[in-house]
Amino acid sequence: MAAPTTTLWELEPHTRAKHEILRRYLQAWQAILTRGGFQELVYIDGFAGPGRYSGGEDGSPIIALRNALALARHQQKMEQLEYLFFLFVEKDPERARVLQQVIDGLERPGWIRVKVAAGKTFEEAFSEFIGFYERKRKRLPPTFAFIDPFGWKGAPLSIVKKIMSYPSCEVLVNFMYEEINRFIGHPDQEQNFDSFFGAGDWRQALAIQVPAERNRFLHDLYAKQLHQAAAVEHVRSFQMKNDRDVTDYYLFHATNSFKGLQKMKEAMWRVDESGGFTFSDATDPDQLVMFERTPRFDVLRRQVLAAFAGRQVTVADVENFVVAKTAFRETHYKSILKDLEEAEPPQLTAINPAPGRRRGTFPEPSMAIRFT
Repeated sequence: MAAPTTTLWELEPHTRAKHEILRRYLQAWQAILTRGGFQELVYIDGFAGPGRYSGGEDGSPIIALRNALALARHQQKMEQLEYLFFLFVEKDPERARVLQQVIDGLERPGWIRVKVAAGKTFEEAFSEFIGFYERKRKRLPPTFAFIDPFGWKGAPLSIVKKIMSYPSCEVLVNFMYEEINRFIGHPDQEQNFDSFFGAGDWRQALAIQVPAERNRFLHDLYAKQLHQAAAVEHVRSFQMKNDRDVTDYYLFHATNSFKGLQKMKEAMWRVDESGGFTFSDATDPDQLVMFERTPRFDVLRRQVLAAFAGRQVTVADVENFVVAKTAFRETHYKSILKDLEEAEPPQLTAINPAPGRRRGTFPEPSMAIRFT
């Protein structure tokens, strides 16, 4: 999608789906962390926009804010939580004015605080923001940053690295592949691409003529930079293709929390697909999995057997593998274990099961099982 030139613009189907993912994930993120004993929580929208679309639909900052307001209505904030702070960055003054107007129309408790950084770039606003916390607090509170530029300019990897250097922080980056691929060789953009990727290795893509290979190279380079340069433990990418079977964008989720990884995958599997776009987990090119209403259990079965054949492990080991190393959720693997145990001959054996345990059930994470 090209950067709009108007204050408001139409909500496109691929953006609607992206916002549904954000909405579902933040519902879990905010609910979990408000019960976590933290004094402060922070949400950053680095490219906030006007907060609404021409049809009246909510933009990403208002989606995040409404999630918090819903939480406030249904759950008293924990005594330890002093405030939930929202930083919305919007460089265009008129869009920032509209965003502030929308925010002012929402009644909110005093512990939910909002700042619109109007007329500033994401880099400028973040520099001020992190400077305050490092001077006053010596640390960054648990933070979720949504980095959703129209392209790549102004979204340096150094900011991701800085956020992820603190505990309990996460980042969701919209990797606008279509725009990146179109301008990757433009001489005026070399410095911006160096900043976005955090390295100059992207130049190798210029020699790759096969579209699918160039796509994969740029995707893998950004994933590698998140892992290595930004020191992120869990990186998963989600691909959106349009009705022409062309990659529109990747969403990269970066977290050092296993629970955060679980909740993001839950949000992806539950997203309402619409508008002719299709989602898939694109983290591993050899394990591309579509987010369909019925998961491909045959794919998961092959992956589990390949990982554990001939081994004795615990149920928890299997769950950790499924969440961290495959596209599937923790709710998907027990039916695989059931089928394996009930197969003829059995391909899985329960080791010293608890008395009364029914065959094909795996109630305890510590339960030992052997794959044959």
